[in-house]
Amino acid sequence: MVDIATFAYLPLITLILGTLAGFVAARWIGLKALLWLIGLTSALGLVLIIMLASVGTGEEEQAFGPFVWLTGAVLPFLFAVIMGGVGGRSLASREGA
Repeated sequence: MVDIATFAYLPLITLILGTLAGFVAARWIGLKALLWLIGLTSALGLVLIIMLASVGTGEEEQAFGPFVWLTGAVLPFLFAVIMGGVGGRSLASREGA
């Protein structure tokens, strides 16, 4: 049952948190903070991809955790940060005009 909850709620939670983080970073903190957030999230995704690539034959069960974190948390968060950042930059530029 825990696996079902992980697959169902983890992407939804990370989408919401990523959107808020991207919006806040782009609107009030600045473009530099948004780029740092995107870069750090991408670096974490790269680490998880390397962990998945290093799983050997017969050790497929060890790939479950990094796969869940990559597809259920990091990639949705990265997508949401980018979309929230676009919205935050749009509103910040509209306010300044």
